[in-house]
Amino acid sequence: MVSSYDFFTEIVKGAFLGGNHIIDTKSYTLEPTLLRRYDLLRKLPEFGSKSGMNYLFSNLPKDFTSTAKSELYRKSGGWIDKSYAEGKVKQFQIDKDIFLVPILSKPAVGIDTSSNEEDTFVCFAFFDNYKAAYHYFEKFLEIPKTTNDRVEFKWNKLSPEYRSLLDQNLEYILGMSCEFVLLLKTNALKHQEEKLVDIFIKLIDGCFSNFEYKLESRLKLRSKIFKLSNDIQIHCDADFSPLTPDKIVKEFVKILAAGNEHNPLHSEKDSHESEPIQVADIMCGMLKECIINNNRDNLIPWEFNNKLKSETKERYVKCYYWEKKEISPD
Repeated sequence: MVSSYDFFTEIVKGAFLGGNHIIDTKSYTLEPTLLRRYDLLRKLPEFGSKSGMNYLFSNLPKDFTSTAKSELYRKSGGWIDKSYAEGKVKQFQIDKDIFLVPILSKPAVGIDTSSNEEDTFVCFAFFDNYKAAYHYFEKFLEIPKTTNDRVEFKWNKLSPEYRSLLDQNLEYILGMSCEFVLLLKTNALKHQEEKLVDIFIKLIDGCFSNFEYKLESRLKLRSKIFKLSNDIQIHCDADFSPLTPDKIVKEFVKILAAGNEHNPLHSEKDSHESEPIQVADIMCGMLKECIINNNRDNLIPWEFNNKLKSETKERYVKCYYWEKKEISPD
């Protein structure tokens, strides 16, 4: 007999992935479904035409709902805490709804860029569950991949209709897959007047220097990002030529380390082989559009300490970040 806790984790995983699953010896064919925490407390299934989900919820153990009501709302030590610690289930909140998704991948970092005529947008996505976003693109939103010999998700290849669909789902994508996102908007990477390595160092250092401004907050933020990057696989697209991705990764972690011991881990994969790069590519495109269209509700502006040099044109940097929200206590 499967325990109620194991039943819970299997329901969340099976519902999100869809397809054929065996849960507690019974076979189910499920439609990809994004569960809310509240869904697990219903005595009767309410999934409309989702017959597979209705059948699954009709077969819940008799004591499951009462146990779930206690465990899912326990402030500490309940199913949510246990499943996150075990790398099985993650929760995230949008407005008043709390959603549950399976954890499908280990932490990773994705680095990618998106550009327009004047600016380059550099995205550093700190994932705790990038495969959830990748699966969401494929099975929920049915976003098309490129059709050349490098099959992958690419923002600049998407039609306006698919870009709009992704934009409508931005909060869900960030919530299910990320711990933190750092985004830089700058013209310094176009018409360079310094060595590229020096520009990159200043772009990262400028987010955390100038300690006369919110010293404690800046140190705390750098420490957090360092923990999310050090000894973690970092996937970087080859957007900084002539600097190689492994050089970018080494400089990035070195700056965050601030003299402490560090271990940068570069994942040697091209973008079509790397799911974190592809998810970061889509995120960078979405967040770029948010900034261009002054729709920045998801982003927090951050003071940048600009040390970039130029004799011909002002070099500017705008810095923003997104941070996973703590779930509001009930």
